[in-house]
Amino acid sequence: MVRAWLARQVGFGLQIKAILVLAVVAVGVAVAAGWFYFAATETWLRKADIDKAQHMGRALSVAAEPDLRAQRYVALDRLVREQLGKDGVVYAAILDQNGQTVACAESGGQEDRWPGLRKIPLSVASVVRGEDDHLLLARPVLSPEAVFWKDRIAGAVRLAVDASSTTGRLAAARRRIGVVAGAIVLCGVPLGCVLVWRLMVWPVHRLVGVTRRLAKGDFSARANMPRRDEIGTLARAFDAMADQIAATRDELIRTNEQLERKVADRTAELEVANRRLREEMAEKEHFLRAVSHDLNAPLRNIAGMATMIMTNWRHELPEEVLARLQRIQSNVDAETSLIGELLELSRIRSRPQKRQVVAMGAMLADLARTFEFELRNRSIELHVAQTMPSLYVEKNRIREVFQNLIDNAVKYMDKPQGGQITVGYEPAGEFHRFSVADNGPGIPADQQDGIFCVFRRAAGPSACRVEGKGVGLAVVKSVVSNYDGLAWVESVPGRGATFYVTLSARNTQPPAQDANDDAFTAVTQPQGQRDYHPVGG
Repeated sequence: MVRAWLARQVGFGLQIKAILVLAVVAVGVAVAAGWFYFAATETWLRKADIDKAQHMGRALSVAAEPDLRAQRYVALDRLVREQLGKDGVVYAAILDQNGQTVACAESGGQEDRWPGLRKIPLSVASVVRGEDDHLLLARPVLSPEAVFWKDRIAGAVRLAVDASSTTGRLAAARRRIGVVAGAIVLCGVPLGCVLVWRLMVWPVHRLVGVTRRLAKGDFSARANMPRRDEIGTLARAFDAMADQIAATRDELIRTNEQLERKVADRTAELEVANRRLREEMAEKEHFLRAVSHDLNAPLRNIAGMATMIMTNWRHELPEEVLARLQRIQSNVDAETSLIGELLELSRIRSRPQKRQVVAMGAMLADLARTFEFELRNRSIELHVAQTMPSLYVEKNRIREVFQNLIDNAVKYMDKPQGGQITVGYEPAGEFHRFSVADNGPGIPADQQDGIFCVFRRAAGPSACRVEGKGVGLAVVKSVVSNYDGLAWVESVPGRGATFYVTLSARNTQPPAQDANDDAFTAVTQPQGQRDYHPVGG
């Protein structure tokens, strides 16, 4: 709970923690110092009591030795009575050589209060702490004139000294130590708080304030703390970081200004280039329309004149002339068709058609029926994959893509029997990938890239016998590029060719309002295997 409360004190968390640590340290030091001082004082006072008791016992044994040896018991009795009350002595006794008490004095008149002292052997010298803070001393009385040790013991003295005054002094010392320790804590903690605030918390708060100014965009904020401790090192590191941030910011501003100028220049250049491109495209389209019109008009005149000549003078002209007139008319038709295809090729990008959701399976099935006659005549089987997607595309132009690919496969098929063409489909990540494969003559590797250019056709013995203008595959490439797609061919001569077409899935997705259209499905749906066989197949 205390830790949670401290965590909520955001502004004073470090200060409170430092004060708590300082208070714990101060109290701990004060308690430890007081305890060590009290223990030393107690040890010294207890030792002083023992030394004083031993000194009194030694003095009493020396004073009692002559009278004890002369058996002057009255003098001994007077001697022990004189000891009572001196330095806390509450009991004094002198024993003769046989261990009999010859003189005894005790305050309070309780002579049998210290039975233990009488049981100590005469030759034993000891000081023990008894009950009620009393020191019990036993010391032999030695005769210096005796030769043997057993003859030197003339008797013994016994003392009981009250040491309660030392206990009182220790209690008073304990109280004084507590007061001093409390005063040290009470005076040291506030002083420590001031020092903690001045030396630790205030510099940290200053760094926090400078950090907030820097975060708000004031890159001139600096700590400026000329200290030699860790906080000073942190402040200098912070100032160095702020200098680096300010320099980086200035560099970024300069770089952004340069980039903005470059972007503005490039934007202006792009606008000029786009305007020129639009103008050139408009001029190109106008040129193509003009060319198609200017070329078509004389070609139509030539065709009309040839037709009129053949109609009016057919019976008068030689067969060779009629053949040449028919040849002129067929060439005019071919050139007119070529001009139309080139004009349509130019319009693929500049004049997009209206898009709609097209079921590719149904469209390919309808397209296959247009090739049914030629497929039967040339004994070619056409297979369309079972699953096909529905796409949001320009129907006529997508139909033209597959019409050109299937038409090429049919025209270049060199097998009188067993020809096969397969239209396949598979999703490829973010693209729809279609393929048109055949088992025809194939295309050499060095010609596979060029056949998608206008007027470029594959070269070879079988290709020379096939009529064509070299525009169909260029149309395929141009159409699929409008859908961020690609067109390419993979082929091995003698093993057929496979043409691939990819269309972007995102570019063929219908608008948001048509996303739930029942006619559209992004996932391929089975259309059923469609096979188109030659006659008898």
